[in-house]
Amino acid sequence: MAAHLRDDDRPLPSWTTRCVNCHVGTSTAAAFAPPLTHDSLLGATRRRGGPISHYDATAFCRAVKDGIDPAGVLLRKSMPRYQIADAECAALWQFVVGQ
Repeated sequence: MAAHLRDDDRPLPSWTTRCVNCHVGTSTAAAFAPPLTHDSLLGATRRRGGPISHYDATAFCRAVKDGIDPAGVLLRKSMPRYQIADAECAALWQFVVGQ
């Protein structure tokens, strides 16, 4: 899936844009980004200093494509902005929250 960083339209290598690279920790290091789990996405949480919010399919796809969380707060520059079709993003959402 094609992706780039905010303010930089150069395409990123596919191996650098795998969700698990940042959202899953290892035995020797903590995750860089919040977990992509049913509870963490659907739970009402204050994120990045914004108001309490939760993800739904629309908010998730906005974060994936545009780097904006459900409260309208800009995600870190290190979060890739993916070029993904609406139907693919909806399927990704269903996969992630079904875990």
